[in-house]
Amino acid sequence: MDPNDPLHKVVNAFFGPQPTVTRKQCDDLAVALVGGIVIPTSIQGAFSYTVMAGPNLTRIVQFRVHDSVLNMMAVSLAQMIHPQLVPACTYHGKLGGSSPFLVYVMEKLCGFSWFRVRSLWNLPTGPPPMNLVSRRRNTAVDLARYFAASWNCRPAVLSNAVEATYHDLMQKLELLSQALPSRFMDSLRRVRAELPLLFAPTYPLVLSHGDLSEFNIYVDVNTGHLTGIIDWAEACILPFGISLWSLENILGHMDARGWHYYDNHHMLGDLFWQTFEEAVGGVSEADRQAIRVARMVGFFLRYGFVRENGVRLLPAKESDSRLRYLDTFCMTI
Repeated sequence: MDPNDPLHKVVNAFFGPQPTVTRKQCDDLAVALVGGIVIPTSIQGAFSYTVMAGPNLTRIVQFRVHDSVLNMMAVSLAQMIHPQLVPACTYHGKLGGSSPFLVYVMEKLCGFSWFRVRSLWNLPTGPPPMNLVSRRRNTAVDLARYFAASWNCRPAVLSNAVEATYHDLMQKLELLSQALPSRFMDSLRRVRAELPLLFAPTYPLVLSHGDLSEFNIYVDVNTGHLTGIIDWAEACILPFGISLWSLENILGHMDARGWHYYDNHHMLGDLFWQTFEEAVGGVSEADRQAIRVARMVGFFLRYGFVRENGVRLLPAKESDSRLRYLDTFCMTI
C-alpha cells in the first residue's frame, strides 16, 4: 500500500505507533481463517480494522477493539428480521494478549455503500436523469420495507428494560436541553414532553440499528436496490423511528454549502411512507404522531452529541459541524 494513500494513513492511525496487535498479525489470521489474499476495505471504522479476503475476496474479516463488541444475539435477531439484508457473521475469538482485538468473519455484500453510490451517481458519467429517478425510487422503497420489517417484528421486552430505556432517552434529551444552543430549546422541550408517546402499550419497540448511516447501507449501483445493512455493533431495542434520521440521507445530502434536498425529494418521501404503510397494514394517527416524535428524538441523538476520544458522548458545541444537521432538521417540529 502506498504510504501516501489516505487509506494507509487511516489504517496506521488505527494500529498506532506501538500496537499490542500488529497489522501483519491481523492479515495473517485473516488468511488462516478464510484463505486468499488480504485487501483492506476502502472505508475503515473508528473502532475496527476490516479486510476483504477468501476466494475471490468473498469474505470480510473484521478486527474490533476489545470494548467494541458485536452483540451476536442482536446480529442473529437482525438476520431473522431482515434475512435478505444482514450478512452471516461468526465470531472467531480474540487476537492478542492485553487489549486484544475481537475477530469476526462475515459474508461480503454485493454493491457499495450508499455514500459511494450517491457520489458515483453525481459524476458527469453517472446515469441519465430518468434512470437516476428510477434508482432513487428503488432505494426509497427498499428502505421503507426495511423499516416495515422492524415494525412488524417486535421482540419481547421486559418491563424493567422498557423503563430503563425511557429514562436513558429522557436523560440524554435533558442533557442536550442544558447544553445545546438556545435556538433548539423549543424543539427539545416539545420532544421531552411527548417522549411518553413512544412508550404507549401499542407503540412498537423494535431492533434499532444504532448507526444507519450512508456508510452502513449497501446499494446496487445499477438499480438502486438495497443489498445489505452492515455494522450492527450499536444495535439495541428502542421505540420505532429513532433511526428514521437515515431517511434524509436518501432524500438529499450535506456539503460545504449546507444541506441540499433532491428536486424530487417530496415524491421520494411520499413513496417511502406509502410503501411503509402498505407493508405494515396501515398506521393510526396516534402512531403517526409518535413516529414524528421518534424521528425528532433520533435527530437529536444522532447530531446533538459528539464522541470524546471515540467513546464518551458529549453535547455538540456551536463550532461542531453536526449542528448544521440540527439546524436543517430540528428547528421546527
